[in-house]
Amino acid sequence: MRRLVEVAPRGPRPSISLRRVPPCEPPFDDELEPAVWVSAHQLALDWSPAALAELSALPVSPPATAEVVSARPAVVAGASPEARLAVHRFVRMCVEVLNGHRPPAQLRQLSVPTAAGGVVTQAFAGARRVADLRRATTSRGRRPPKRPSPVAVIQLRLCQPRPGAVEAAVALVMGERTWAMALRMELHHDAWSATILRLI
Repeated sequence: MRRLVEVAPRGPRPSISLRRVPPCEPPFDDELEPAVWVSAHQLALDWSPAALAELSALPVSPPATAEVVSARPAVVAGASPEARLAVHRFVRMCVEVLNGHRPPAQLRQLSVPTAAGGVVTQAFAGARRVADLRRATTSRGRRPPKRPSPVAVIQLRLCQPRPGAVEAAVALVMGERTWAMALRMELHHDAWSATILRLI
């Protein structure tokens, strides 16, 4: 393996090597601005100085009452930061289950009690599928790799259809295989919990 940077290459201390980041790292989609979909009939705003002067000359309507404001649900473009963090945590635990580093039963604590059985069953089936694929690779007569290729996230898409619910589509890769995982999480007793998990 080619080393990019060597620090203290001689002497009693070993050298420190910096290596390239592997290509299967997840994208930094949490730093992107959420996409706001615009309808075809939306009017364009005129921000010219003349239009702004006309707007400032219009009479101001009285403020809405507190009852009207609180009755409207908050619309979130993309996903809220709390929902995004909960999905990232849940997906990370799912990947650890698929790689065999964590038992599937540990996903029960991040699931709604009524849906925990289905979530754990899907995670167990996915972990078994990964283990079968690794066994099949080594039994074909090929030389087994020193370290089996791990399951990694290559893409994660989020949407929040309503406040208190978030849905995610995840693209996973293991070696030459690509899978999809879909999940839904809901705000249950002030905590984000999974209600549906599907591995395709």
